[in-house]
Amino acid sequence: MKVTLIGPPSPYLDNDAACPPSGLMYLAAALENIGHEVEILDLSGGSDWRSKAPRLEADLFGITCVTPNFNVVRELSNLLPEDRPIIIGGVHPTHLPEDVLQKIRCDSVVRGEGEVIIKKVIEDLERGKLQRIYEGGLVPVEDIPKPARHLVDLHKYRPGGEKTTPVYTSRGCPFNCNFCSRITGRTFRAIPIPRVLEEIKEVMSLGFKHVYFGDDNIVIQRERMKELLKAIKPLGIEFRLNHDARTIDEEIIALAADAGCDEISFGIESGSQRMLDLMNKCTTVEENKKAMLLTKKHGIKSKAYIVVNFPGETEETVKETIKFISEARPDKWLLSSFAPLPGSNTFHHPEKYGITWMSKNWEDYYLAGKDGKFKPCFKTDELSFERQIYLHNLLIESLREQIGRQH
Repeated sequence: MKVTLIGPPSPYLDNDAACPPSGLMYLAAALENIGHEVEILDLSGGSDWRSKAPRLEADLFGITCVTPNFNVVRELSNLLPEDRPIIIGGVHPTHLPEDVLQKIRCDSVVRGEGEVIIKKVIEDLERGKLQRIYEGGLVPVEDIPKPARHLVDLHKYRPGGEKTTPVYTSRGCPFNCNFCSRITGRTFRAIPIPRVLEEIKEVMSLGFKHVYFGDDNIVIQRERMKELLKAIKPLGIEFRLNHDARTIDEEIIALAADAGCDEISFGIESGSQRMLDLMNKCTTVEENKKAMLLTKKHGIKSKAYIVVNFPGETEETVKETIKFISEARPDKWLLSSFAPLPGSNTFHHPEKYGITWMSKNWEDYYLAGKDGKFKPCFKTDELSFERQIYLHNLLIESLREQIGRQH
């Protein structure tokens, strides 16, 4: 069977072709492992997808859908050949499957991770008995395949503007931040270190001298992280990490620097302790500051991920974040404006956060748009549209003044 997996465009982003479609690459590998022919079609980067879609040929189409891409996915599905089945997976159908089934032309949706359940989807399709909803759940670590990197031109992507490519060493996050819309669950699953090294060597053979580890929180297991860093060092490759201050410390940072780490991105979110507590971030402002300063001490660039306009945000809390930035001195930053994404505690319990209105247009639910812009998609009594725009502009202008343009 020929399967075409499609990554839709994200027109709200400055560069929707910055990162390769890793989720589709994992799914493609699972399909190839059971004997199917697979094509990955990434429609990002300004491709002429509206004219291309009707001419596609496959026995089955699979489309991934995040919330702000909902309308694009709906249009895309209507353009695909009418006599071919369509399966939709990703974050949005995982949390709101009926919303997808009722509003987008498709035959089935997959909730959760798809690498194992896709075999049953194919079997049911061949028997003519597709179900409406498939529960993918969380894939056991031993069943996570190596992504099908051979199906994508990895060299055309520039994550963070650099020639690098992603490698993932784990899935799942045990933390419970109130703004987070997760698909990989709260069970942390660590991919064995020999497998990670195998993947690093694979991308090195493709001409990459730099990788970025895409895990949201790579230092969940400190001893494993130390072992991984020691194993990476002999490879002579540079890399960057994502983490926050909950489990990272100077020993880890020093080992990372020695192994070739040139940048660590921290989920700081806010320089206000009050806001961190409202987000259930389980970190402190001082921990965040210490982690970023230690990173710089060891010659590693630091990047701060920041969220503005979480319910409870005020001019005072924004100014606390501005003060934090002046003291922690990150080299880079990325500002997201809060949106109550499906799957998050804020979406499913808006009354707990004083949210009185949420947009019915999923296109509004993006976090960081072109040139740092955003569109408010919720209201509280204190956070009107105008107030959100004011607080966002206050923070982004200060970040640009202190550090430079967003990275």
